[in-house]
Amino acid sequence: MHITEHVHDGVLVLKVSGRLTYYSRRTFQSVMGNAERGAVDHVVINLEQAEYLDSAAIGLLVLSQARLALQGKVLSLVGSQSNVMKVLELANIPKLIPIYQTEEEAIGLSVAG
Repeated sequence: MHITEHVHDGVLVLKVSGRLTYYSRRTFQSVMGNAERGAVDHVVINLEQAEYLDSAAIGLLVLSQARLALQGKVLSLVGSQSNVMKVLELANIPKLIPIYQTEEEAIGLSVAG
């Protein structure tokens, strides 16, 4: 797994590529810890380049959403129709974390809101 970060219109965007699994959890947790301490109010995780998520990764996403919410921050996901998105839908993640088709859509909604 590889994560790149950038801030766009006051939104922290994390682009995940590769496999997000139990074995990559420490890297993910470290990046999310920085996001929790950062000055942004919205974090977008772009999963368009993610190849695979396991159950640990789903748990990490839910935990990240809860931790950010405690600080009044928002977590959103971005992804196209891929196997990763199908797994997230089967796990009912869209009921907890909004999922957008594009990064621009997620960022635009936070700027407009």
